[in-house]
Amino acid sequence: MDQHAHDHAAGNASAAKDKPAGHGMVVVGTGTLFMSHLPMFMSPHDYQVIIEGTLSSDGADPQRSYREDRTRHPEATIYTFNPAPFVLTDLFPPAAKRTQFRGDLFRGHFEAPDEFPAPPALLAGGVQVAVTNVVYAQKLTPHLSRPATLEYLLFGKGEELFLAHLISAPPDFDQIVSTKVSGRQLTADELRGGVRVQVNGTTSAPAQRLKAGKAVSASATVSGKKVTLQVEPRAELYFMARELAEGDD
Repeated sequence: MDQHAHDHAAGNASAAKDKPAGHGMVVVGTGTLFMSHLPMFMSPHDYQVIIEGTLSSDGADPQRSYREDRTRHPEATIYTFNPAPFVLTDLFPPAAKRTQFRGDLFRGHFEAPDEFPAPPALLAGGVQVAVTNVVYAQKLTPHLSRPATLEYLLFGKGEELFLAHLISAPPDFDQIVSTKVSGRQLTADELRGGVRVQVNGTTSAPAQRLKAGKAVSASATVSGKKVTLQVEPRAELYFMARELAEGDD
């Protein structure tokens, strides 16, 4: 995707300006694992990033532990990863400086913010993430133009699909929902770079965000052709507006 490639290049160009930081991430998926960076409108966290990867650890199988924990705790919607400080843009193609980072994996939000106050449970420490694909990477400052309708990035593999709200300018919100999509069969290659979808008949506001059990019609351009998709959100896995309410002056 041309836009996908442009986003990577823009992020990589600014890498020299960014300092190492702890870039927390939401973890979704079971068959294939995806991580979504928890962004803010301030450096060095001003990037919306979704990666695909695998987990490993000496003498353990954290990916198996994660899958089994999701099975044992179907009520748990949020899993997070707390990495050791690193430069996020070092992951971005086309000239990635690194393809791995380490950190700790939790059920729940590792920071236990007001929105997710339940005490987090450590599933595995010292976990290595091997990045196999950067699905999406977009710098958020200077701010992007706000779209007229709700816009999401559709990603995933096989029947396990997700929608991440595309962030533009403050005030805004971060949201990830699991979803079912019909109207066109999407290939693995099309999903590899994510598919932008616009939710018909909406405005870009948190109150109109996708709701579990409420099907909507959406438009997308897939392989150069405009298509209509039926989107059926299944569960809201993450929602955050407070940390995106304001930006740096």
